[in-house]
Amino acid sequence: MFDVILFTDTVQYEVKSRGYGVHRLASHLRANGYTCLVVDFSSLVSWNIYTKILDGAIGNDTLAVGFSTTWMPYKFDGEIRTRNPGEGGEANDVHRLNDNSIVSAFSKNDYKPWLDYIKKCNPNVKTVLGGAKIDFYLDAPTDYVIVGLAETELVDLLDTLSARTKRIFNRIIDHDRKAHNAVWDFRTSTTEYTPHDFILPNETLNLEISRGCKFKCAYCSYPLIGQRTQDYLKHPEVIRRELMNNYERWGTTKYFIVDDTFNDSTEKMQMMTDISQSLPFELKFWCYLRADIIAAHPQQIQLLKDMGIQETYFGLETFNPKTAKFIGKGMAMGKITDTLYKCKEYWGPRSYLAAGIIIGLPYETQASIQTAVDFFHRQDCPIDLANTFPLSIIGNHDMVKYMYMSEIDRNYNKYGYYFPNPETNYYNWRKDDDTDIKSYEQADAMAHTINPTLPHKDYRGCFYTSSFNDSRISNREKNIDLTDEEYHRLIKSIDFKELFRETVLRDYFEPLIKFCTN
Repeated sequence: MFDVILFTDTVQYEVKSRGYGVHRLASHLRANGYTCLVVDFSSLVSWNIYTKILDGAIGNDTLAVGFSTTWMPYKFDGEIRTRNPGEGGEANDVHRLNDNSIVSAFSKNDYKPWLDYIKKCNPNVKTVLGGAKIDFYLDAPTDYVIVGLAETELVDLLDTLSARTKRIFNRIIDHDRKAHNAVWDFRTSTTEYTPHDFILPNETLNLEISRGCKFKCAYCSYPLIGQRTQDYLKHPEVIRRELMNNYERWGTTKYFIVDDTFNDSTEKMQMMTDISQSLPFELKFWCYLRADIIAAHPQQIQLLKDMGIQETYFGLETFNPKTAKFIGKGMAMGKITDTLYKCKEYWGPRSYLAAGIIIGLPYETQASIQTAVDFFHRQDCPIDLANTFPLSIIGNHDMVKYMYMSEIDRNYNKYGYYFPNPETNYYNWRKDDDTDIKSYEQADAMAHTINPTLPHKDYRGCFYTSSFNDSRISNREKNIDLTDEEYHRLIKSIDFKELFRETVLRDYFEPLIKFCTN
C-alpha cells in the first residue's frame, strides 16, 4: 500500500525509456516521508493492468493517485495530434491511441471509469493531474491540477491531505510552478529508483546535473531560463553518489543528461569529467549542447570526450546572421560549422551528432534555410541526423494559460506574427514582414519537403533501442560494429511495436502486478 501512486509514460513509443519528471517527484516525496509507487509505460496500461495495480497499491491510508500528461498526445478542438506541434515529418505514435489503455482513454476524454475506479478502491483518495500538457487535459474531472515543476506544490498538497498542515488549496495549484528552492535545495537532491521500478542493466536512465538555463533564447519556453545556473547545479558528491547507486543496484552505465544546456559552463564540464573519471565503470551519455559555447571554449571538446559523450543534439536553429542575433545565438555561422567538424573529429566516427533548424523565425528566409540544407548535404558534413521544424507559437489565450511561454509567444505581434482565428488556431500563425516565409502551414510544408532529403545516418548505438532487454540490440557496441548490410537486415527483422509490448509486459508489468498483488 502506498501513500501516492503516479502514472507516467515512455518518452518515445516503441522504445523502452522512462519519463524522468515523475521519478524525480517520487524521489522528492520519499525524501519528505511519503511512500510512492511510479507506474511507467502508461500507453500499455490496459484496464486489466490498471485495476490489478490499484487493487494492490491503494490502501486505507492512500492519499492521492496522479497522472502525468507530459507524454500524452496534444488535443486541439477535439482533434488529437500525436506529434508535437512544430515538428516536421509524419505524425507518429498514432497506434498509441488504438489500444485499450489509459493514454487512449484520456486522449479521447473517456476519464470517468478510470477515475471512478480510484474512488471505488478508496473514496477518500484524491485524483491529481500534472505534467507539461495539462492545458489540454483540464477537462479531466480530477480533484486537483498541479501546474509546472511540482516538487514543492505536491508535497504541500500531501501535507494538507495527511493533516500535517491545515492549508486549503483550490483545484488549480500553481503557487510555485517553477519549484524554486526556497524550502528545499535542488543541489542536494537525487532521483532514486526502487526495486519495484524493475530497472534492467541495459536501460538508459535520465540524469539531471543542473536545472534551468542561463541563456534566454527568444523562442524558448522552458520555465527556468535567464537564471544563475550555479544556484541549480548539483554538488559533485551528490551526482557521483547517484551514478554509483544506479550502477551498484541496477548496473546502469548509460544516461540521457536532461539539462536544458549541458555545456553552459566549462567549470561544469570539468566537474563532470572529474566525476566520470573517478567511476569504476565507463560512463556513456546523450545530452543537449550549444555549439557556440564550444566554439568560444574549445577545451570543452576534449572534456566532453573524456567524460564519455556518445550522442548529442545541437540546436543550431538558423544559419541567418540576423535571425541568430535576434534569438540569442549571434556567433558567426562559420565558427559554428568549424566547431561541429572539430567535435566529430575529436569524438570519432562512433559518436552521433544530431542538429535542428527552425523554419519561420523572425528575419528567416527561404534562402537562409537553403544555406542550412546545403551544409547538411555536404559529403563530409559532421551531422549524422538533421531535421527542420516549423516554428510553434502558442499565443496568449485561455486554452494554454498554464503553459510556459517564450518571448515570441508573449509578444508575437511585436515580431510581425498574428493569428487569423486566435480562439481555435493555436499554432497556425501568419507573418506580415518582408520575408518569404509567411505562415505556419508554409513552414510545416517546407519541413515535410526538406526532411526526407537530409542526412539520417544509421543510429547504430541508439540509447533508446539498446534499452530493450533483447540480445539482438541491447549490446550497443556490437551494433555499432555491424556492417551496413548486417545492420539493415537486423533492423528490418524486428517489429519494434511488438518488441516494446512484449518486453515491457514481460519485464515490467508482470513483476509489477505480482509485486502489487502479493
